[in-house]
Amino acid sequence: MTTQSFDQLFPTINSVSASGIIRSQADDFIVLEHNDIEFTESGEHLWLKVEKTNSNTAWVATQISSACKVPARQVGYAGLKDRHAITQQWFSVQLPKIRELDEIKAKLPDEVKIIEHHWHKSKIKTGFLTCNEFRLKVRNITGDTAQINHNIATLMTQGAPNYFGPQRFGHHMGNIEKANDWFSGKTKVNNKNLRGLLISTARSHIFNQILAYRIKNNTWDQVIDGDIIQLNGSHSWFHANDATNNELTERLAAFDIHLTAALWGEDGVQSSANCAELEQNNANEFPIYQQGFKLFRVKQDRRAIRVVPMDLSHTWDNEDLLLNFKLLPGAYATGILREILSVTDCSHDAE
Repeated sequence: MTTQSFDQLFPTINSVSASGIIRSQADDFIVLEHNDIEFTESGEHLWLKVEKTNSNTAWVATQISSACKVPARQVGYAGLKDRHAITQQWFSVQLPKIRELDEIKAKLPDEVKIIEHHWHKSKIKTGFLTCNEFRLKVRNITGDTAQINHNIATLMTQGAPNYFGPQRFGHHMGNIEKANDWFSGKTKVNNKNLRGLLISTARSHIFNQILAYRIKNNTWDQVIDGDIIQLNGSHSWFHANDATNNELTERLAAFDIHLTAALWGEDGVQSSANCAELEQNNANEFPIYQQGFKLFRVKQDRRAIRVVPMDLSHTWDNEDLLLNFKLLPGAYATGILREILSVTDCSHDAE
């Protein structure tokens, strides 16, 4: 069990001293899902663009399945969106027999509004989105605003560490203890979703640990022997056979490629040389996790260690900071925020 907080475990690359509050009201945190799709306007899958307020994605999916009188497995969505926010995202529901949309709308709670709909030939799949757009307001800013502006400029030239966010680890990092207890046999976990979450927690913990280590030894943005490189916006990757290659350095600076770290599994690490040694040493600190990965047959994968906010802009409204940016799927807005200033999340006060 860890007694340290997320911020203590996983350092930022920027100096952060200013502070503010987020989510004091729902429209302080707006998330818009974007995807590129040409709807067939025929088929048995009704795609619904939904705006939800202070509601989690899984709950909305349940409301849709209930309103449409279909099993939950016939409802799909690309990914989970923040609960304490106003968010827009697509859901699909398989309806072999066409139903009246007004009838579906009437059965949904007030927190769930359908703002667009289309018929399509297939179900929406996990991860099917181009990016997420974030429109955030940070209120009651105190501290050095010049440093905030500097940190935002740094994000545009260096990007941010692509940590898995604190929500992956649960309240007070409690999912770490739950994963350890389950992997070591102290507890049983029968719920399929919870099992998946705890496996993801363990993998995320090792990934964040490796990234934090590379930040501390100043190699998070520098190629080392044995690194594995990922193409921007793609899951394709290749081995960096020469850490002194100037072309790689230039492509890193241009955000064309990104360094990666291991998403741990039962098989051998995919990196080599110095990178493999670094990653193995960090993973060895978690023998219970590795025991669990072997038991549940989890395979190695890679994840970029840098995230680049797209179309990043900011304005000031007296003491409030307005931020707008887009992130590729899998990246966390909290990872961008913590590189700018320290925030207190008011939504936690209600939990």
